[in-house]
Amino acid sequence: MTIEEQKMICDIFEIPEVASDLLEFFFDSDELQFILDIEHDTFQVRDVGEEFVNREYKRGLISKTDETGNWFKLNNFYYFLDVFVVGRKNKYDELSDNKKKSLDRWYFNAYYATLDKTLPQPTTDKVLPMEEMIQKIDADDRPIYLNYCDCRSLTGECGLPTRTCITYKNGINSFVDRGLSEQIDKERAKEIIRETDRVGLMHTVAMGGICNCCGDCCYLFRSLKRLDSAGRWPLSEYIAQLNEEKCKKDN
Repeated sequence: MTIEEQKMICDIFEIPEVASDLLEFFFDSDELQFILDIEHDTFQVRDVGEEFVNREYKRGLISKTDETGNWFKLNNFYYFLDVFVVGRKNKYDELSDNKKKSLDRWYFNAYYATLDKTLPQPTTDKVLPMEEMIQKIDADDRPIYLNYCDCRSLTGECGLPTRTCITYKNGINSFVDRGLSEQIDKERAKEIIRETDRVGLMHTVAMGGICNCCGDCCYLFRSLKRLDSAGRWPLSEYIAQLNEEKCKKDN
């Protein structure tokens, strides 16, 4: 592939400079050629073949444009990278720490740019204590699925558990619809809440599911720091306090 073609791919797929040297890491030759050849904003399964569509939908190169499953569009690198770290975490972990940090910085800034800073609460996320989160799981009868945390998978450095994201989203273009999620029951979901609580992760809930967040990696709380929005966003009705009676003290 020529340098000019590589530049065209980066332009078409909106690949940032920090990832421009990783084309062969993220994509195979068929995918790179597809990005170069695609001529329309949307295309049908019959245009490229069912096998290719099924594979690339799961890998995040393309997304569905409607519920029929017949029409698709090319994604961009921002969307693709999120699917990549969830669906191919082991592959992503082959990157050097410095490269992962660089990609994470770019992705966080791109995420932060999507937030409407004029709103007091840019998203509906709400922080809940463990007991209330368990009650929410019990009260919700939708199918439950488990994924890797995309934030901690992207940073790859804090050492806390990563297979912790509980989702109810199973529509088109979701991780569930792409075949990347594990279906679990309520008991397993509650176990995850308890396990993540023990290691100090924060529980946040939105309509689509439950995240178990850390302050080091998770984009929600990194955005909180940049916006100085503690207590306002993500919404929280509690203030953490230290219970010294439960602390283990050295003799």
